[in-house]
Amino acid sequence: MAENKYGKHVLPVPIARIPHEGYNWEGIYAHKGELGGAGCTLAFQYITVPFEEGPPHKHNAHQLLCFVGSNLEKMSEFDAEIEIALGDELEIQTITSPSIVSIPPGLTHCPLRFKRLTKPVLFIEIVLEGEYQRVLKPGEEQFEAYTKLLSSSND
Repeated sequence: MAENKYGKHVLPVPIARIPHEGYNWEGIYAHKGELGGAGCTLAFQYITVPFEEGPPHKHNAHQLLCFVGSNLEKMSEFDAEIEIALGDELEIQTITSPSIVSIPPGLTHCPLRFKRLTKPVLFIEIVLEGEYQRVLKPGEEQFEAYTKLLSSSND
């Protein structure tokens, strides 16, 4: 059977188990050409437990972090407290409503803390480069990232 003309544009969703300290969950994570040449990285996760991810780092490309409620009929239902440190001063920004964090190239960010989750949160991350790379110092692209669970009473 001949492939139709535009079938190459319908891609299988790259679902993977994303391991973290003490737990793992299924999520979408695609980069390195897995998005049909889109030249970006896409991650999508359903967050149910408090955790922290870091350390502070930068990217050479623009990054968008989207946080919305998990009720797909009413994404505005959001009952969580999320913190992200931004800038070289690691200024804490607190998210308590559906939000998008726009991180331009070279802006230091993290740790990212999902401190309180009364309801699950949909977390969508887009990095506008074909391969997700974290940069600590000019020319340094590899470092030890971490994810750790936080107690649900952590304020």
